[in-house]
Amino acid sequence: MDDAAQAFLKQKIMDNIHKYFYLIVYTAYIRQAATLCKDMASEEDKKNFALTGGKVSTPADQLKLPKTFVQFMEEHANLRTVVEEGKGKLQWERDIPADALANLEALAAKDFKGSLGQIIHDIYQTAHGLFRDLPPGDHKKRAKYRFASKTLMRILPADLKAEVEGLIDKEAMTMDLYEILGQCTWGKNKA
Repeated sequence: MDDAAQAFLKQKIMDNIHKYFYLIVYTAYIRQAATLCKDMASEEDKKNFALTGGKVSTPADQLKLPKTFVQFMEEHANLRTVVEEGKGKLQWERDIPADALANLEALAAKDFKGSLGQIIHDIYQTAHGLFRDLPPGDHKKRAKYRFASKTLMRILPADLKAEVEGLIDKEAMTMDLYEILGQCTWGKNKA
């Protein structure tokens, strides 16, 4: 999935979470209103609509809500703040643990090309631990592969990183792990 599609999908997910949050808040409002309506039932309503067990079953068209949802939200203004602040906190990708990143950066700084095998091994070991909660299958493979590509780009030495980013910008290559590795080891394409 390219970055534009990912950004679009992230926005859709955030919008759906926003809607879902308001559905939960609306449910709380209705539950509170139902309790108030039940407690405010007149003696006549209790007599006309009484059920066995002491409950009152007032027809829906005769129920009067004590306050609107807007009034409920004004009373609970902090809920709007919670939803607005929480909207942007959706974490799309998993962060690499600090110790694993430090290890990879140390290997890359010491001798990038000489340590490339160990770097790839460590990236995949980290990915394996990071995505262990996902069920086996294509989704898990893609997540680990994408993580490996982005992590490798993150630790590339400055000269290689500039070269690879230049080729990606020119669309001479993609952010594919094997293309990045090929560029790092053989460097046939020049930026």
